Amino acid sequence: MARFTWRIENFTSSNESKLYSGIFVVNEYRWRLLLFPKGNNVDYLSLYLGVPDANSLPNGWSRTAKYSIALINQMDSKKTVKEEAEHRFHEGESEWGFKSFFPLSELHDKNGGYLVDDTCLIEAEVSVPDTSPASTDNPSDSSVPVDPVESVYIKAESFLKSIPKKSFSSVSDATREVPLLNDHAILAKGCFNKLISFPLDDLVEPKHETAMRESLSILSDNLSLFTEEQAKEIMSLKANFPAAIQDWRDSVQVKVNSERLWLTFVKTNNLLEDLVKTEEGIKTKLEELNNREKELEMQLEGLKSRSRQLKEERIEIWKQTKQVYALAQEQSSKIEGKEPEVDLANKKLEDLKSKWASNKKTLLHTTPVRPSRDTLRNLLRHRKPAKENSEETSWRTGEETVGGKTTSVDTLN
Repeated sequence: MARFTWRIENFTSSNESKLYSGIFVVNEYRWRLLLFPKGNNVDYLSLYLGVPDANSLPNGWSRTAKYSIALINQMDSKKTVKEEAEHRFHEGESEWGFKSFFPLSELHDKNGGYLVDDTCLIEAEVSVPDTSPASTDNPSDSSVPVDPVESVYIKAESFLKSIPKKSFSSVSDATREVPLLNDHAILAKGCFNKLISFPLDDLVEPKHETAMRESLSILSDNLSLFTEEQAKEIMSLKANFPAAIQDWRDSVQVKVNSERLWLTFVKTNNLLEDLVKTEEGIKTKLEELNNREKELEMQLEGLKSRSRQLKEERIEIWKQTKQVYALAQEQSSKIEGKEPEVDLANKKLEDLKSKWASNKKTLLHTTPVRPSRDTLRNLLRHRKPAKENSEETSWRTGEETVGGKTTSVDTLN
């Protein structure tokens, strides 16, 4: 069984309806993966295993493969999605796989872990039963195997494509020439020497992990390339490498989860601080309202006292009003029927005024008679003196103009 990792960068920016992986070789036969990034007429990611050179194979070719295809979750390996199948590929069915492999909505979830930095990782494991090359007499019984030299080249090319270019920026010329060799062990050793220098956080990437496992698998069968001590280390590393990688991933996941919990805690703590500040503000306002309530209660008590006072005053006024009202009713009953008398009195008053005016007019136009001295003396005897030391009363003669006429009058001083 061989494992192949397909790293697809800039996944969402691709406008292609379908994508093909690089060619990889299993048991001397070519294979490749086919992916529909927007789904094969469904809202699911569609993934297939296919024979890349089907059109150039003889009529009637066929080959059987048992395989699995996995969509790697780059944040939680436990969420990696894997499907398995076994199929006989032939001229009419050179591609076979899973039309509804994984929902596109979950694939594009930013927190899902299937697209990290817009990169998608697909991993395939393919097992092809050993078959003999087709005879020249009956070339249609099976598919044509790949030339061994080309097979090694394809493996090396596929491996190189799976590693970012920056990983080989410091590789020597001799190392870059390794893919041209046809010795699997030497190729695996060159890859191993490069991979063993990687830090664990790089080596844990699926493509590097796959390359390391394949290298260790090949090197474990070619321990003669190493010293006895190195050979023991190779076997120990082969046995412990998968567990070490998984422990690393689990530890990273624990760290990631802890960081998420911490971020969640920070958010919760900030929210709590905001709520405490809000509560303090409410408490302050409540205290102000309580103080205001006490002030209003005092004012209300004053108003109640004033209200009681006004009610008492009203009762006193009511009593006075009641008495005055009774008096008014009594007086009203007394003056009932007095209107004719009042009218008669008013008439008499008017008559008296009229007579007085007439008398006054008559008197003002008449020359007064000068009284005699005896008459004056008699009058003065009955008159109270104005002053204790009054002087002798004397007469003086004056003139008064009445109605345009001048009248001589005698006045008493």
